[in-house]
Amino acid sequence: MSDVSANPLFYKSVTPLDSQRHKSLRLGRPDRAFGYASLSNLIPAVVDEFELAAPELCIAFLPTPAGASAVFVTGTAPGQNCFVSDTGNWTGAYVPAYLRRYPFIIGDIAGSESVLCFDESYAGFGDPMGQPLFEADGNRTEALAKALAFSQTYRDAAKRTESFCRMLTDFALLQAATLDITAADGSRSTVHGIEIIDEAALAALSGDRLAQLNGAGFLRAIYAQITSLRAISRLTVPAAPAPALEEATN
Repeated sequence: MSDVSANPLFYKSVTPLDSQRHKSLRLGRPDRAFGYASLSNLIPAVVDEFELAAPELCIAFLPTPAGASAVFVTGTAPGQNCFVSDTGNWTGAYVPAYLRRYPFIIGDIAGSESVLCFDESYAGFGDPMGQPLFEADGNRTEALAKALAFSQTYRDAAKRTESFCRMLTDFALLQAATLDITAADGSRSTVHGIEIIDEAALAALSGDRLAQLNGAGFLRAIYAQITSLRAISRLTVPAAPAPALEEATN
């Protein structure tokens, strides 16, 4: 984000974190509060997590005026997320890094260095039993230090993902796609408006361009995206709760 006023998905009131102003702020369990994502059928993805997420989450690309962006497909239509339970828990084994970063984010404030910001509207703040963000002397707690480190790691991964998507576009490796899903009862649903890797274009790519993709570390991510299409069948019913997998960008 270039300005804290330009809020990304789920962030409604982004504010720089201040050790004085927010010294008594406590954070409730963000790892068990995903209700805010229950109506989103597309969740931003970063290239670093493709391989780990691919067995469970379908990865696609969303065409935008600014270029393609990587997303996890979590529902067949807007307003649906098959991975968030009625109680707000994430029911799958892999939790997208975008959700694990929330409610924090690195913000670039005009005339200032990058700072850690947070969404003031997040319902988990103000929980008297939550984790404090600052020690009595104003220093960061361990929980906040981890949130800062993860937010910085995520920002770096997001920049790599932008480069990845730009290279896919430049090499004409994306194609529009419609994904059809058939439930056990025979009912059908369709996911529209996304793009996926064009396998024919990939097979026809020159050795020089393949070398560029490999040198950038993107070939494995490409194959992970292709493999992830099998996971589209998981959208017919919510995923059953499972032990958490080791997570990327941690």
